[in-house]
Amino acid sequence: MNFFKSPPFLEGAKSMSEAATAVGAWSVVTNIALISAGLNSFETLSFNILVYAGSAQLAVMPLINGDYPYWTVWLTALIVNSRFLIFSAAIQPHFKHYSFLKKACIGYLNTDITFAKFLHKFPLANSSGESRYELLYFLGLAITNWSIWITGVLTAIFFGAYIPSSWGIGFAGTLALIALIIPAIKNKTAVISAFAAAITCIFTINFPYRLTIVCSVIAGVLAAMLMDGYQKRGKA
Repeated sequence: MNFFKSPPFLEGAKSMSEAATAVGAWSVVTNIALISAGLNSFETLSFNILVYAGSAQLAVMPLINGDYPYWTVWLTALIVNSRFLIFSAAIQPHFKHYSFLKKACIGYLNTDITFAKFLHKFPLANSSGESRYELLYFLGLAITNWSIWITGVLTAIFFGAYIPSSWGIGFAGTLALIALIIPAIKNKTAVISAFAAAITCIFTINFPYRLTIVCSVIAGVLAAMLMDGYQKRGKA
């Protein structure tokens, strides 16, 4: 397709490539965990294509592996991914003029780092309406991120068994996530949200079945919503 060669797409791809190492490392870590939990190669690849959300995958795998009721699996995934409601609402003004199918594809490709980089480039929607530049830049970010993630999936499938456990790859994944998150903390709302999530994580770290992820996400989202509400009241 011609849009792969367009300047805004290439600009987005270049911006996302700066995080390639962190995204790739997180993908490898996540998918080695999935394989270790009992998924075969086809199931691991399919899981990533259908879900495409590393945190949710890690959160629900202990539940699936423990043969828990499906409603607990769905509820956990819903809570962990609830942040995407906020992400979608934030970028909706940029893409509201597109068809439902296009918006669904945009929603599927939207991730934490794609969202952060896109809004950093375009904090406000184009007032004149549909902007092809914004769409192409977003696709450059999102498709590059998706490609890096799937490359990490394939690396875990084909080479995960050869990576020694002594390398401490789980800790490498944590460092990769920190590298992704810190650049996005640039305002009071983000700071408060991150602080609330971190404190909650500390107090719930020993919860079973990775419920600390669920609790931390809820705390971070609620803190962000309360902070936004407080700031809006202050400006009124």
